[in-house]
Parts: sequence; C-alpha cells; structure tokens
Amino acid sequence: MERGYLHSVVWIVLVALLSLLALSWLPTLTVGDWQMRRVDLLSDLRGDSLAVGNEAIEDLSTDDVSALRASNRIVIDTCRAGMTCIDDMADDTDRGMNALYRALEGIDTLGRPVRIAVLGDSYIEGDILTANLRQLLQERYGGSGVGYVPMTCDAPGFRRSVKQRFNKMWKAHNANDHSGYDSRWANFTGHYFFGASGATMSLSGVTGYLSRLDTCQQSTFYCMGHGTGRVTAIIDGGRSQSFDLSPNGRVQAVSVSGKMGRVEWRVDRDGGLTYLGASMDDERGVQVDNFSLRAASGQHLRSISEQMLADFDAVRHYDLVVVMYGLNVAGRQTSEFATYRERMVAAIDHMKRNMPGTGFLVVSVGDREEKRGGTFRTMRGVISLVNAQQRIAYDSRVAFWNLYTAMGGEGSIVRMVDQHQANLDYTHINFGGGARLAQLLFDAITWGHEQYHNQVEKGGHP
Repeated sequence: MERGYLHSVVWIVLVALLSLLALSWLPTLTVGDWQMRRVDLLSDLRGDSLAVGNEAIEDLSTDDVSALRASNRIVIDTCRAGMTCIDDMADDTDRGMNALYRALEGIDTLGRPVRIAVLGDSYIEGDILTANLRQLLQERYGGSGVGYVPMTCDAPGFRRSVKQRFNKMWKAHNANDHSGYDSRWANFTGHYFFGASGATMSLSGVTGYLSRLDTCQQSTFYCMGHGTGRVTAIIDGGRSQSFDLSPNGRVQAVSVSGKMGRVEWRVDRDGGLTYLGASMDDERGVQVDNFSLRAASGQHLRSISEQMLADFDAVRHYDLVVVMYGLNVAGRQTSEFATYRERMVAAIDHMKRNMPGTGFLVVSVGDREEKRGGTFRTMRGVISLVNAQQRIAYDSRVAFWNLYTAMGGEGSIVRMVDQHQANLDYTHINFGGGARLAQLLFDAITWGHEQYHNQVEKGGHP
C-alpha cells in the first residue's frame, strides 16, 4: 500500500514538472493591456545578460549605431568618466533633447518658463525625485514654484513640495477607474475632476524642505470649457480676481500674477465644466511638473485624446516630456516585451504628433531585486525591460537614459536600502533616494546642454 502511494506521488510530481517545462515554451499571452507572465522553471539556471552603459543598444545593428553616432545623436564618446549620459536617438525631426537645450539657450527671452513634464508611476509619486530635479534646475537656471498640481490627490500630506488643501465638492477620476472613466477629459496622468459650485482647492508654498518653493510669481487654473462657469482666485487671503469661462469645448487657462505664497481657486458657478489642475510658477526660469499615476504602465497615454494633447500643449507647452515607467511592467518571469514595446512606441508617436516642438526622453526602469539562490539579484524582468525601453526610444527616434546603469546596476537598490534611500520592497526609492537619482539625471541633462552650447558657440548646428 505504501509503495503504491509513493509510486503515485512520483508520477504526479513528474507530470507536474513536465507540465511546467512545457508551459515555459508557450508564447506570452496578451489580452488587452494585460500580459500573462511566462512560466520559466529554469529561470535561476539561466545566465543574465544586459546591455548596460552607453555602448550597446539591444537589437540594433552596427550600422544603425554608427549612423546615429555619425549624426551626433548619441552622446557617447564625449561622456564624462563615471557618468551615464543621455543617448539622443532623434532623427532629423529633432524630437530628442535639442528642444530642451534650445529653450535653455534662449531662456532669458523665451517669455515663459522652460517646462519639463515627468510622466511616471508610483516611483515618482509625491514628487519624489522630481522635486529635487526641479530644485537643481531652478538653482542653475532660475525659476520658482512647484508647478502643475491636480485638483485633488489621494494623500495630500505625502507630497512635501506643496501644501494642498481642497474641500469635498470635487469628484475625481483617473485612468485606474474601473467604471465611469472618460479618456476625452484626461491629461497625462489620466486625472480629471468634476466640481460643484463652491468647490475650492488651494496651493501654499513651503519652507524648510527644498529651496524656491515658498513663493511663486504666477498661478494658472486649467479646465475643459465644454460648459460655462465662473472661478475666482484669492491670493494670500487678500486680493481676488474672477474669471468667466465660456463653453468653447477646449482647454482653458486663466492666470493671476504677482508674488504670492498661497493661492486659493474657488468655483463660484459651475455649468458643466471639467477641471484639471492649477499651478504655482515663475514667469521665467525652469519648471518641472510631476505627472504620476500609481500602478500605471504608460500605455494609458495612447488613450489621451488628440484634442487634449493639442489644447494642453497650446496653454502649457513642454520643451521636454520624460517618459518614466516600468515598475508595473517588469516581473520575475516576464522577459518578452514585444507587445509592450509596440504600444509604448505608439503612445510616444501619438504625443509627438499632437505636441509639435516637444522633445521626449525615455528613462528606463531602475534596479528592482529579488532573492535567487539565497542572494539578491536584479529581477530578470527588469533586465529585459531596460533593453526593451532602449529599443522604444530608438524606434520612436527620441532620447534614452539608462537609470538602471546610472544608479549602479545590479545590487544598487540593495545598497540604497542599506543607506536608507529606498524601501524594504527593494523596488521603490524614498525622498532621500529621489535626491540622489535626481542629481544623476540633472548631471546628465546639464552635461548634454553644455555639449550643445559648445557646439552652438563654434557655429555648429546640433
């Protein structure tokens, strides 16, 4: 009896093993935006491979790389030792870093701030990383204020770079909603809001955290004007200015100017408007806007309407859009990203078509660790995704920055956890880690600008 029982167990285990091995050979199943993770029973026995640094671009031929280098689109040979430079893979349409560099060259006569939008997931939630990048750029090039802020947020106290308050008369929607979401009204994060008469939101500058956040010179209120309405701005609890909004069906922006530390926006009369957010800006210098959406993969960008992109670009033009996703795409067994790559190229092309003159920078996923063989190793999905994101930038003819390499490659998130710069999930950075990575990105941006400036000084045309 016992021998028969053991014989049955052996056969069950053997069938299970053979089934798992067979599953590892099946192609990845994709349904909509969901992608099944592949089963790979032998994953721990396979060797890791990753094109790290600035020398290798996965899936690109030698001729491809040589042509890009010859056109000075990839800054590799001039990269400073120890720095991970930005690879600019733009073609003659010039939709990489040069749009930002040109704006920085003419910053004193531009008539508006040089603007950077950072689109990402929970990695930058709460203005992590982007707050420090904003400070570094504003200290170098000028500017003040926190930039664009959605009307409400789930955890207003988590964000340290602005003090935001709002009452309960707003109804929020975002791209993660399971029902009732309409992509026609959404911008980069998928957020939009309905507000009744009497809805208020206020933004106050902060001190004691980072510099240049205590006051601003201008505040702008953004909404979709498919209805009528009246809003009022109250500056520092004193002077006020009211605006009547017309039903023109487009994104509308109304602004108040003058030095201010706090601005409250109040809906006096709502006639069916859709609301987006408000900003605290300077009239010059640099502004960095944080557009984070928890659990996002970036594929929601394809569903933003052409009108929203064009309208928002008209009222708040960005010189650079940073596309920074990946945590919700990479996994332990996920190693094929062909479908994701195609969809992200489509999303970037969609934005490029409707945002003329804007440059784009794809930032790879950072290090994310798992235990294999008793030690922490970079999750295999991360390794494959970095290569896929590099290819996304190339196929889109935009710029690419390898965050995985810049932060130190394998084991870097473990070291950041040990230094209290990352969380114990070995995935997310904290505010201290954000400051460190912001410095690395700032160095790469400013190094690229210096090379651009030197070429302009010599009479060249980057």
